[in-house]
Amino acid sequence: MTGDILLKMQLSLGAISNGMTVYPINFYDDVSSFFKEIELTVEIALDKAPNTFFLPEYSLFVQCYSLSDFELAKKQVDPATWQRDYLNLVSGTVEFIRIWEDIWYKHSDWIKSYFQYRKLGTKSIFARDLRVIPIAKQQANTFLDAEHLLGKVQAKFFYGLVVPKHRQFRNITSEYYIGDQKLVGVAAFAKPMLMKEEGFEGQLSGELIRFCSILGTRIVGGLSKVIQYYHQEEKVDNIMTYIDLEWNRGQGYQSIGFQEVQLTKPILYTFNDQGERVICPTWEDAKVCTAGNKKLRIYFSEN
Repeated sequence: MTGDILLKMQLSLGAISNGMTVYPINFYDDVSSFFKEIELTVEIALDKAPNTFFLPEYSLFVQCYSLSDFELAKKQVDPATWQRDYLNLVSGTVEFIRIWEDIWYKHSDWIKSYFQYRKLGTKSIFARDLRVIPIAKQQANTFLDAEHLLGKVQAKFFYGLVVPKHRQFRNITSEYYIGDQKLVGVAAFAKPMLMKEEGFEGQLSGELIRFCSILGTRIVGGLSKVIQYYHQEEKVDNIMTYIDLEWNRGQGYQSIGFQEVQLTKPILYTFNDQGERVICPTWEDAKVCTAGNKKLRIYFSEN
């Protein structure tokens, strides 16, 4: 994280400079100004939650959550209540996104591109025009760093969705190449593990850690295609994955057969000297707390 971004976060927490209190930077206004710049219709959703916008074009709520707001909130609730309040907040909405202040300042370029592409309209790429191939970790991470909000990951297997030469007449665009094939999507999987869970003892389980297409595109059938490829390669009995509740509901995964098996606890974070999130053991010391994840699993009847 750059020094400027770290300074903004420090100011938001009420840092002291030369013996004087520095007023917090209101990143809520920064987000609001951006929406106005790209001419999005914005309504203030005061009846939903503080610092929340409603974008009627997308039926989308966007909540801006500052570090200072969390400092106040955690004095009134515990992590379980924090998660329950968020689930109640998003219940009944078509789509709800929570943007944390540190994420906004660290990844504002990605977030701005995300909303700009949504305004322009997402382009569809069809999986029937693609094939799945193994790719190198560095190739995958270069793609993920640019195209996914959370960037690169540690994984065992990386697969790319590429446009083979005989399908390039489709004029699918990409600045990423694997040889002479255009790379439009990446999936990262963990090494399969034998399950110990009651009722599933001895089953071989895989984990999908990341699935990502080029920002502004949607690969229709792409998730199913990489899931089947990994299943055939590793002969797993099932595959699990985690869905970030602050950005996703998991409908796309559930539509192809994933089932919800668990709601994980919120994750507590503080910041290191570079302003990066690091796991925090206590609620009292936490500077950020996620809403948790939805754990999903898809089962295969036979290999």
